[in-house]
Parts: sequence; C-alpha cells; structure tokens
Amino acid sequence: MSRTILVRYDEIGTKGKNRAWFEDLLVRNIVRGLGPDCAARKFRGRIELTVGGDMTEMAAILALIPGISSFSPAQKLPIDASWEDIERAALPLADRAIAEGRTVFRTTVTRSNKKYPSTSIELQKRLAASVLKARDGRFTVSMTRPDFTLEMEIDGDAIYLFSQRIAGTLGLPVGCAGEMLTLLSGGIDSPVAAYLMMRRGARSHYISFHSPPYTTEESMRKLHDLAATLRRFQGEGSRLYIVPFIDLQLLVRARAIESYRTILFRRLMFRLAEHIALRDGYKALVTGESLSQVASQTIENITAIGDAVRTLPVLRPLIAYEKQETIAVARRIGTFDISIRPCPDSCTAFLPRNPATRGKLDLVHAQEEKLLPDIDPLIEAALAGTVMTDV
Repeated sequence: MSRTILVRYDEIGTKGKNRAWFEDLLVRNIVRGLGPDCAARKFRGRIELTVGGDMTEMAAILALIPGISSFSPAQKLPIDASWEDIERAALPLADRAIAEGRTVFRTTVTRSNKKYPSTSIELQKRLAASVLKARDGRFTVSMTRPDFTLEMEIDGDAIYLFSQRIAGTLGLPVGCAGEMLTLLSGGIDSPVAAYLMMRRGARSHYISFHSPPYTTEESMRKLHDLAATLRRFQGEGSRLYIVPFIDLQLLVRARAIESYRTILFRRLMFRLAEHIALRDGYKALVTGESLSQVASQTIENITAIGDAVRTLPVLRPLIAYEKQETIAVARRIGTFDISIRPCPDSCTAFLPRNPATRGKLDLVHAQEEKLLPDIDPLIEAALAGTVMTDV
C-alpha cells in the first residue's frame, strides 16, 4: 500500500532564481535514498512523496538526508473530500495519540487554496469539535502546550492530515557544493566529518592508506562498510581510494627522528590525497581533525601537516567538536559501531613513543630532506599502486 509523506526544507527556501535547482537536487537525493518504491513531486515549497515499504525505515533515512528540515507521514484526500471523509482520516491519528498517552490536544489548519469554503479558523474549530465529539472525554485542549497536534493543510488539489513533524538534518542537498575527498581513517571522527560536509552540500569520496601486514583485509572491509553506510545520505555512490603506504613508512622510520614520524606520515598522506584530488577534479580535502584531541592535532602540528598541501583547501568540520559530540553524531548516522571494530590503521605499528606535540616547520622540512632522493619514486609508486573502487 502506498502512503504519503510531506517533506519540508528550510535553507533552500532562501535561494533566489536558482532555488529550483536546489529543489531538484534534494528530490533526486531523496528518491535515490529511499529506492524504487518512492515517487516525488514538488509543490508550494514542499515535496510530496508517495512511498511503499516500511514507514519506520523510510523515516530513519529521511531524517538524515541533508536539506530536509522536517517531514510528516500524512493522510492524503482529494480536494473535494466530504467532511465525513476528513473525519475518517483524522480519527485514526487521534486514536494513535490516545494509545501513546498524548491527550493534550490542539488543531491547526493552513489553507493555501483560498477557494476552499470556510476560513482556516473555522475549519480548525470544526476539526477539533469533530475529534472531541467522537472521542468524548479522552482529550483536553491546550493551544500553548499540546502533546498532540492534529494538522490539516489544504492545497490546490488535495487535503493532507498529519500529526507528526519529524525533524530533519537541515543543511543543503548533497551535490550543490561539488565533490570533495575525505581522508578516511576507519576511526570515529572522519566518517562524521564527511557527513557534516554532506550537510553543506558536498558529495564525499574517500581515501585511505594500506600498510600490509600491519593493516589487514578486515581493515579494508571496515573502510568499505563506512563508505557504504555514508552513501545513504548523499543519494549516490562514492569512490574509495586505497593507497599502498608501507614503503613510505619504512623510509620515514629508517631516516627521520622518531618523534616526528606521525607528522611526516600525515604530510605524505596529505600530499598523496591532494595529488589524487587534483587529478580527479575534487575541490577540497576533508579531515576529521579536532583541535588538541590527540598529539598530531595541536595547532602547531595541524599547521605543520597542512603545510604539505599546496593548492586545495583542507576543511576540518570537527575542529571545535568535543569527542562526545562527535560520538553522538556517529551513533545517529550509523557509523559508530563500524568505527569501533578493533582493526589497526596504517600508523598504529609505527607510533613514536614520544610524539612531537609542537612540531616546527623548519625541523619538519629538515627531516623531509633526509628522505631524498628516494621519496619521490616511492610516492609515484604509491600513486601507481592505488586501487579505486566504487561504493
């Protein structure tokens, strides 16, 4: 059985002549996210979805698609429906509220179709009277503090009845801000960073680094699962780049001072990521760095690592997040349980005992001089050995 969902947006409504383009992107992402059982049409600053399948599952996906401010599962009636038809559609919503213990009641009516008989206030009173009479004694009325609001919207060719406004994730539809490359570590932070950039309209692709035998096939499955989970929120797939990294790490370990290893590893990752991003047309790099969360994320080390990137911006949406805030988002978007699987990443086996926490650029450059001339052919080999898969 098909059902109706009304979808609302917020920030898209502030756009000017290109508003329709943003709307079309959001419609595309919704239909791709919900699958073949979904059809959509735009009307009066809203999107009407006709869906099949499990409503709970559909709602869980809609709640996380960037660009949606709220949505409501609704009963749709033709514009010429009788008042008896309206009552029959409204009473199951009232009965559900009673079953859930929500009995402080109000009605609201909006009427964009001004040809519809009666005013919004008159219809609001009539709808409330119908429910109160049919369920005598079950509801009390409060216009200021209800826990059950029965809403009716009267449009040009249809009437919608609903009692829920489920919050969306806000933001802009994925695709409006271009494509970006996220450094995906397999931890908690970087998938959340990718998701937050999706909320600002960026389509995310991913790059990670493989150091066998220190990183295993299970680590690769973890990265694939993270990318597949994030796919639901941007309406289409991503590319996942896996770069062989072990030879570069062995060179750094052999020649550079131990305390600067992590900084040098991260600089190499950024160089490789920027090369691929420029080659494949991505507009920025995205990381999950949070200021002072770990040794490599002090402001001095972020500066020293970011210095390796020559052309593209490096976006750090988690820079001011507390760890618990990041974990809360990870749980909400479904990446947390994947991220905490116990798998080593490409740097674990080479962690210094006492990492530099205030790296100095002149010392960083001096350490990189020690890697010459062998570093350049190893970078070329890593790029040549990179494996790209569609997720």
